Amino acid sequence: MNATPWRFAIVLPLSLAAAGCADALNDPQASATSSVTIGDSPYIRGDLGTLTYRAVDLILAAAPDVSSDTPLVVASISNAQNVETTAPLGNIVADMIRTRLVQDGRATSEIRLRRAVSFNRGQGEFLLSRNPRTLMAPRNAAGIVTGTYAASFDRVYVSLKLISAADTRIIAGADFVVPLRDVGGLL
Repeated sequence: MNATPWRFAIVLPLSLAAAGCADALNDPQASATSSVTIGDSPYIRGDLGTLTYRAVDLILAAAPDVSSDTPLVVASISNAQNVETTAPLGNIVADMIRTRLVQDGRATSEIRLRRAVSFNRGQGEFLLSRNPRTLMAPRNAAGIVTGTYAASFDRVYVSLKLISAADTRIIAGADFVVPLRDVGGLL
C-alpha cells in the first residue's frame, strides 16, 4: 500500500489549519491577544475599551486578596516619558478602569469629585475637577490602579498596575498594545 495518500490526508488539513492561524493573526476582527489573555504577549488586537477591560479583569484575577470591600482609587495613566503628565488617552483609560472596577462590584472612589456643583452657563453642570482646592477629601485607599503609556511610530503601549497603598508593592499588572491609528487623536 502506498503511504503517500495517507501523508497527504494528514498534512493537507494541518497545512490548512496553520494557514487559518496565520490569517487570524492578520485579521483585525480576530480576538485580541495581549498579556490580558493569559499566556500571550502584548499585541495589537481589539479596541482600547476591550483591552482595558481585559487588563482590569486579569489584574483582579491575579489579586485574590483584593476583595470587593477593598477601597480602590484609580489615577490617570501617565506618559512614560514624563509621569507627571498625561493626555486624553491616559484619562479615558483611567475612566474605563473605574467603570470596569465598579461593574465588578469593587469599592472604587472617584478622586476628582468636587465638594459642590460647578455651573457653567452654556456648558452645563460639572462635578468633576482637577483643582485640589475644590475636591472632596479622598477616602483612604488600600489599592491604587495606575500605569503608563508610550507611543511608538505605529503603536501605543499601555502598562497597568495595582499597587498596595500601604507598602507600594505591585500586587498585579497587565499590559496591552493598540495601533496608533486607533488612538492617535487621544495623544
